[in-house]
Amino acid sequence: MFKIDGNALLTCGVVVVHIVGLDKPGVRFLLQGNEAVARGALEGGVQVATGYPGTPSSEVIETLSEIAKDYGIYVEWSVNEKVAFDVAVGAAVVGARALVTAKNAGVNWYMDMFATVVYGGLPGGLVVYAADDPGAFYSSTEQDTRPLAKSVGVLILEPADQGESKEMVKLGFDYSERFELPVFVRSVTRISHSTGDVLFGEIKKERNKVFFNRHYGLPFRYNVYGPYKYKGEVGPSAKHAWQLEKLEIIKEFVEEVPFNWVEEGDTDVGIVASGIGYSYVKDVLARLDGSVKPWVFKIGTPYPLPIRKLSKFLSNLREVLVVEEGDPLVEEEIKALSKDCCPEIKILGRESGTIRSFGELGLSQVLKAVSELTGSKYYEPSNERRNIKAEIKKIIAPRSSMLCAGCPHLGTYWVLRFALHKTVNKYRDRFKGAWIVNGDIGCYEMGGYGLFAREIEPWREKTTKRVSFDNPYEILDTNYIMGGGIGLAQGQYHAGYREGPIVAVAGDSTFFHACMPALLNATYNKAAITFLVLDNSWTAMTGHQPAPTTGFTATGSPSKTYRIEDVARALGVDDVWVVDPYDIKSAEEALLKAMDKTINESKTTLV
Repeated sequence: MFKIDGNALLTCGVVVVHIVGLDKPGVRFLLQGNEAVARGALEGGVQVATGYPGTPSSEVIETLSEIAKDYGIYVEWSVNEKVAFDVAVGAAVVGARALVTAKNAGVNWYMDMFATVVYGGLPGGLVVYAADDPGAFYSSTEQDTRPLAKSVGVLILEPADQGESKEMVKLGFDYSERFELPVFVRSVTRISHSTGDVLFGEIKKERNKVFFNRHYGLPFRYNVYGPYKYKGEVGPSAKHAWQLEKLEIIKEFVEEVPFNWVEEGDTDVGIVASGIGYSYVKDVLARLDGSVKPWVFKIGTPYPLPIRKLSKFLSNLREVLVVEEGDPLVEEEIKALSKDCCPEIKILGRESGTIRSFGELGLSQVLKAVSELTGSKYYEPSNERRNIKAEIKKIIAPRSSMLCAGCPHLGTYWVLRFALHKTVNKYRDRFKGAWIVNGDIGCYEMGGYGLFAREIEPWREKTTKRVSFDNPYEILDTNYIMGGGIGLAQGQYHAGYREGPIVAVAGDSTFFHACMPALLNATYNKAAITFLVLDNSWTAMTGHQPAPTTGFTATGSPSKTYRIEDVARALGVDDVWVVDPYDIKSAEEALLKAMDKTINESKTTLV
């Protein structure tokens, strides 16, 4: 991130603290992909920007928060992605331009509203930005969010680099207002978290007029159950018919969109490259010997595809390689299209095994696939770099992510380890098997990373087996998604597991993001579990963004500080302990008391 402190830039009488806020059209800067998205939103006249911290998407809201006051933009870190999406939709309902950001996992959180708001659409421009994580460097999965957006029936834009990231977000507001539907912009880690050349354009100073008319454009527009009649249907079905008509207009529009184009070749083989796949292809073609020049169709709209242009492109080719990051979304569409326009053509890609169907798309994979397609020789990268890496490996110890020195979570896990052992020993007549510690997503997830762990052989029998561990990086038994741990604990208890204590662990930001309904469910349905909330007053893992426990908002404005113990009591937890994890003795005593309460009184406790 590029910050200018002290001697801030002065532009048009406005002092800016981030280069993204510089009002100088025509200049070029190296920007991180997420910074480019923020610049695109600024140039597009965004009025409301929302999101929840999630790598690799967080820097969009962070960047906009630094320039929000200078340009009159409302920017917030919402308590979760669903709320962020709803806030952005609300802004678009009254005609404002809104941006909502999330990582791939966060998209799942707002799908209910996303799938519904398209029934009737919106007067204000709504750009939905998702940063996927192929290879799962920062995520539980490497989920491709494009199929989700396709299922909703909206225009999907997929940038090939940072420059296109800016332009697609900027124009996305125009497209959204033109079609009265959200526009989905899908990025990936290698774009969002790397830098590229970005040309600055004009910053849109005018703001959309905010208004409300419940019947604007359509009767009962914002009430999906409203008695709107269309094509013989009423209510949601009528609004669905309206949306499908809009989608047909979008299908025509993508034939002329500036993000799709053809590069001519001199052979009967071609490449269809979507998003970052195009950047890999351009790099690869520069490495080939040049004996064959394949045709290239660059795709910026993976849905809907420009069918007429693609049909013409495919008609004169014998073989086509599809290069895209994630699921074979474009590949499947092209296969279906080819059956009508050119059934003899051979389509290669992930489904054919030409490119592997898991992990991040890499230069070496694309290089091999393109060289085989064209029959061209490619220049091997110099061995010098490979040799340097080999030498470095000899002198540097292997490292992984680990909790920071002095992190309170280390104390918490130390206490939990001893409390579990003492509780099992105390109730040895009752507990014959293993305890279960259910984790969650945040810094504390490193308690399941297994650093320094021994080699593990799978256990083939469906019997409980207690596993010993020697360090805090092996303490978590389950770990899936945000808010999942406390629900898993309840399922284990209600299924009848009684061979050891059942514990759930979550952080303060995760507590407010996803755990409150589950905690209410635990007290309401009488689950005997112990819930540990690790409160460090930040959303720490994604870069120390503020949370409801921090005391200020995304833009630095003072706000209330919410006490987890008060919320827990309001949700029906009678027994709550607040401890300092640095005070090992007191923390252990509290945790032992909580486990005793859970075991002897069959109730939910919280520490």
